[in-house]
Amino acid sequence: MPDADDLLAILQQACALVLGVDPSSVTCSSRFAEDLGADSLALVEIVEIVEARLAVLHGPGLRIEDEQLDGLRTVDEAVGLAAELLERRG
Repeated sequence: MPDADDLLAILQQACALVLGVDPSSVTCSSRFAEDLGADSLALVEIVEIVEARLAVLHGPGLRIEDEQLDGLRTVDEAVGLAAELLERRG
């Protein structure tokens, strides 16, 4: 199972692809809207990339529901959510 650093790296790459930011500028304290310029559509695209990457690395099954995105403000919250969902999946 990926650890927090692995999940952060996946999120950094996804943000870079969708938002055109330097991956190293995406930190745990980065706020999606205020710091990275992500709107709700961009956040959905980022999540889709994360889900696909985790499926390749760890098998299908991780699904982040749209309702779960409503409360995500920071990269750290996204890392925590992904870790929690992966842990539940076993």
